[in-house]
Order: sequence, then C-alpha cells, then structure tokens
Amino acid sequence: MKRSKPTRILVIRLKPVGDTVLISAVFRNLKRLFPGSLIDVVIYPSALAGLGENPSLHRILVLKRKNLSKLFFYFTLIFRRYDITLDYINNPTSCLISLFAHAGIRIGRNLGRNFFYTHKYDYQDRVYSAIRSLYPLRFLGLKSFRDYQPEFFLAGSDLQRSDGILKKTGVRPGQKLIGIFVSAKYPARKYPAESFSRLACLIRRDFSATILFLFGLGDEDSIQRIRKTLPSSGRFIFIPDSISIGEMAGIMKKLKFLITNDTGPKHLATSLGIPTLTLFFSTDDKVWNPPDRRKFSIIRPGIVCSPCNKLKCDTLDCLNVLTPEEVYRKLKPALKRYLK
Repeated sequence: MKRSKPTRILVIRLKPVGDTVLISAVFRNLKRLFPGSLIDVVIYPSALAGLGENPSLHRILVLKRKNLSKLFFYFTLIFRRYDITLDYINNPTSCLISLFAHAGIRIGRNLGRNFFYTHKYDYQDRVYSAIRSLYPLRFLGLKSFRDYQPEFFLAGSDLQRSDGILKKTGVRPGQKLIGIFVSAKYPARKYPAESFSRLACLIRRDFSATILFLFGLGDEDSIQRIRKTLPSSGRFIFIPDSISIGEMAGIMKKLKFLITNDTGPKHLATSLGIPTLTLFFSTDDKVWNPPDRRKFSIIRPGIVCSPCNKLKCDTLDCLNVLTPEEVYRKLKPALKRYLK
C-alpha cells in the first residue's frame, strides 16, 4: 500500500448510533497504519450523531434508505476510487457499496456473498464488540487489538448547550451528579421505571449526590411513571427527552457515575470514560460491555434464560427478578469510590 498518493479507505457501517460509536477505534487504528490516509465512512442518517467530531475522518457519507437514493449513491462511488473498503455489515446494500467503490482490497465478513470481497474475516463469539471490530484490520498489518477503547469527540456547541440545559433544570456548579438512563428501544432490555425510581431513593438515602434522570426520545411513559413514584422531596432532576446525542454526551461528561440499561447511550458514556453500572437482561455483557469491570461494572439477573438475545419476551422474568435492592448492593461500593 506504499503509494505517492494518500490511501483512500471506505468504512461501511449501516447500524444504529451505539454500534457506530463502538467502531471509533477502527478509525484511530487505521490512521496509525496509514498516517496520510483519507478515511470515509458510510452510515444511515439516524447514526450520524454517533460519530461526533471525530478528527480521523475525512468525509461522512450519509446513505438514505430509499432505493433511488441508493442507486445515485452507488453511481457516485464509481468516481471516488477507493483503495480499501471495510464492510462491517455484509448485507446486499453494503456488498454493492463495496463493489461500486472498486477498491483493490475489499474486506468483509465470511458469510454469504463472499465473491464481493478479496479478504474475508470471521467474528469470534462472546468478545467485546469494539475489540471484534479491529479483527479485519489484521489484513492491513494490525498485530495488536489492545487499542480498542471507543471514543467520542464532542463539539463545543454541544458542550455549551448541555451546560445551558443543566443550568435550566437547576444543577449548580460543583454538584456531584449521578445519572440514571431509564429508556431502552426494546422491552427485553428495559428495566421497569418504578424499579429505577426505588433505586434512586436508595442512593439518596446514603449519598448526598444529585440524581439526573435521562430518557430516550419519546419516552414520556417512563417519565410519568417515575414522577408518580418519587417522593416530593429529594434532589431528583429530570433531563428533557428531546435533547440531542451531542447534548446527551455533554451532560454525561459532568457525571460522576451512570446507571443504565444496555442501550446506545451506555456506549456513549463508556466512550467518554464515564464509570457505569449496566443492567443486562437479554443481551450478552461479554459482547456489549468493556472488559474493565471495575470501571464499567455490570449486573444481570440470576436466571437461566439470560442472555437470550431476544428483543421481546412474553414474561420478562429477568427484568422483574432483579430487585432495586440487589442492584444497589452491587452499586454502593462503586459509588463510594467515585463520589469521593
């Protein structure tokens, strides 16, 4: 790959925000392998916020899901002329992107449609996703997968807006803040709102920190259920569910600790280095949590069917069997460390 011109690399990642955050170490490692490279990434519009202000990226290509938009996108790739494509999806759309990019080196998963790729990789089961995303880079000379920690680069405007949101909700400078992210996209990953409310009361009983409740867009139901079950007194603050990903990241930067379901904002927090306790139910903590279990701790119910990787469940036993008191026993030693 030694050339007089910069190496042009296209990374294909058509996934949600959380999955997009988890491949940020790929860009960093590619820059180390090819210092003068120009790295582009293809994403869906909904994942744009997951890239932040990443300095390793040359261009962000946003692919709309409509067929006509895709056809136009394929056509424009013919003229871009990439040297390397990295496909992290291996679906019909990503395969066609790799084909039209016309790169000499085309790396993709060892599944179907293998004729689209010059190099094929396999995923190892039950390995942290951010580490796993580095495996394809071994074809390009990467020998170590230790530099895997995801990162998120905040825009200055997001920091300013997040400061304004905190000020408007009554947070004063110097307050110790604990965040609780209540929402989750799928029912099998969402701890009951009332259980989070009870957990917040247990924290406030023993610690003087202010608790921020954070929500995903449109989760008014959880907001109302928590408001009904909280005592009228106590330092509990509700952050509006309408904030952007960048504003969410800016608020998370102020936290001493975050308690969360396994969802996209959890990956945002770990990429910012925020200590977390993640509640795992249907998903696998070995795949979706960093290996550093001291800083990024986890808890899951002691039930044989977990993890099941389901999005929905008829009983949701795993969510109900994990009591707020059990979560707090796991959480309390960590809060003592990080609230000093």
